Amino acid sequence: MTVSEKRARKVEQIHAAAARLFAERGFHATRMADIAAALDMQAGSLYYYAESKEDLLVGIVESRVGVAVASLRDVLASEASVTDKIRTAITAHLRAFQEDADIYSIFNFERLGDISPEVAEHVDRRGREYEALWGDLVRAGVQGGELRRDIDVRVTVKAIVGLCNSTLLWFRPGGRLSLDEVSGEFAALVLAGLAATGGPGT
Repeated sequence: MTVSEKRARKVEQIHAAAARLFAERGFHATRMADIAAALDMQAGSLYYYAESKEDLLVGIVESRVGVAVASLRDVLASEASVTDKIRTAITAHLRAFQEDADIYSIFNFERLGDISPEVAEHVDRRGREYEALWGDLVRAGVQGGELRRDIDVRVTVKAIVGLCNSTLLWFRPGGRLSLDEVSGEFAALVLAGLAATGGPGT
């Protein structure tokens, strides 16, 4: 393993520990010393990889925030029907959120603007991009006759994204339902409300 690969692996470990502590304790209550202790590092050694908590947060955002957007782009580029794309997109959203639950908890529950306006703007921009892709998907369904024509696309997108985001508050791996089962329930609820009567996927 090269020096750069070792450093990249260490940075990944630091980001994961920092994200977990930020999510558990809150950004402001977490000290650099706490992050170092979680990694069994000397506090001074941590500054070799990050100048501050804010620097760590920027690194976490830059390395993770685009994952959900890229995943949704892949779904939209497929040849599947819109109803199948919606099912796949909901599953992809839930998986991304659970795989990086600590990080997405920071985005959803911390006042990022008070920590770093630059980070807050980056997250907001990515959020708008993600919702715009969902809007494209819903509009394609309306235009293709798979979804109802009286849908308010903007409200619909907010409802779907909000539903998926809510799993950060209550879903726990190993619980009564698996992630795929929750995804199936969500997709059924969404499509029952959106599907055109007699249209594809109904």
